[in-house]
Amino acid sequence: MTRSVLIIGGGIAGIQAALDLADAGVHVVLVEREPTIGGKMAVLDKNFPTLDCSICIEAPKMSEVDLHPNIDVYTLAEVVKVEGSAGRFTVTVRQRARFVTDECTRCDRCTQVCPVVLPNEFESGMAYRKAIYTPIPQAVPGAYVIDLEHCLNDPPNYLPCAHCQEVCQPKCIDFFMPPVREHTFRVAAIIVATGFEMMDPHVFREYGYGTHPDILTAFEFERLLNSAGPTGGEIVRPSDRRHPERILFVLCVGSRDRRWKRYCSRFCCMYSIKHAYQAVDHGVPDVTVMYMDLRTYGKGFEGFRERTCQAGVRFIRSRPAAIEPDETGLRVVYEDTLRQKLIRETFDMVILAGAVMPSPGTAELARRLGIAVDADGFIKTDSSRGGTLVTTRKGIYVAGCASGPKDIPDSVAEGSGAAGLALRHIRSRRWPERVFPEMESAGEPPRVGVFVCHCGSNIAGVVDIPEIVEYARTLPDVIYVQDQMFSCAGNTQKQ
Repeated sequence: MTRSVLIIGGGIAGIQAALDLADAGVHVVLVEREPTIGGKMAVLDKNFPTLDCSICIEAPKMSEVDLHPNIDVYTLAEVVKVEGSAGRFTVTVRQRARFVTDECTRCDRCTQVCPVVLPNEFESGMAYRKAIYTPIPQAVPGAYVIDLEHCLNDPPNYLPCAHCQEVCQPKCIDFFMPPVREHTFRVAAIIVATGFEMMDPHVFREYGYGTHPDILTAFEFERLLNSAGPTGGEIVRPSDRRHPERILFVLCVGSRDRRWKRYCSRFCCMYSIKHAYQAVDHGVPDVTVMYMDLRTYGKGFEGFRERTCQAGVRFIRSRPAAIEPDETGLRVVYEDTLRQKLIRETFDMVILAGAVMPSPGTAELARRLGIAVDADGFIKTDSSRGGTLVTTRKGIYVAGCASGPKDIPDSVAEGSGAAGLALRHIRSRRWPERVFPEMESAGEPPRVGVFVCHCGSNIAGVVDIPEIVEYARTLPDVIYVQDQMFSCAGNTQKQ
């Protein structure tokens, strides 16, 4: 019996499962397709209903995964083959190279000289990145990654551009890394936590996405709210960078629709209510939400809806029939079903809450794992053998949105639940001894280091960081002071 468990997907469900298993003495192999773990939660601004900072919650967990001696993280990787049975799976993982070693200090010199400019997918295409980049400031692993598909170099024989190598002081850029490596693992159980994707809004012709820059998806609006986003947390219209006066949020775009997705996407009501509340909090005077039914079923959810109503947000039971640009903004045609009246209104911005779908490649991954998917394309669960965490193959479990739409608390709970089920296949455990730095001998004066976090603009927006840094230098026994953009990030944790 092996003492290892494979987790596919490094979002919040996979992270929680990994930490629970690792703390229980299990060796965890965490495989993530993107350059960083963290998933969708890592790019959110606030969590409903408490409005806690999303990355402030997740980044410490990401750093803990990175530093935990029982967890091995493989990014830019995917599972290509699974053989064996519960307790004795043999798994083949294919991993693409980063072309940057772990010695990377993220000094940013390489990105400044890279000549290739690309849309940043981690900013929903609303900002740009270079061919060498870090996905988010709190990325784990912390080293930069080179997008070889768009890089001017084609290693190992054609290397016309050496700008990044020339300015890299640690000499950590290596174009001679093998472009692909295969790893084989023996694992006792597998947890699938591959998350979700949002439906492409271009297919909804009546909503006009793509015809005007001020018609946005919910994820694009999320990045406008984020202090680390393209506008530094300021709500502005992409068309002219001016502050909007009237914003409309449209729910159930593709969900509960026989033409597209018949199911409810579950958390769209709540994140749209959160967005509406944040818009008011950012000073937008006129905010409207159009809904089919408001499903506020979780702890504190209904109270948050009432709080949003009290803040002045208008809720209308309707689905827009058409959204079209005109000379003054975005003209929306809709029927107020409670008043039974056809209305035309003009808004400055329209935000679409699209349907939640299985992450790309879910069907192919299920085929490789030998498990089934349901009619909607999510991982199928077998309620007769253990509820919503058990797949159709013994020893393989599922957590989070891989089996269907759910919010962050439910995803975290399922991550822990799947970890508990995977433990049934483990027969031996080991807790590596943690190495701690030696303490100063008694009698020597204290040596205090002070690290002041900007947290984007979350802290820096209300605290004078330079003044705090200078004040800290005057305190007794303080020998080192540094301000950091994100103290919770993996690289600064190590520092």
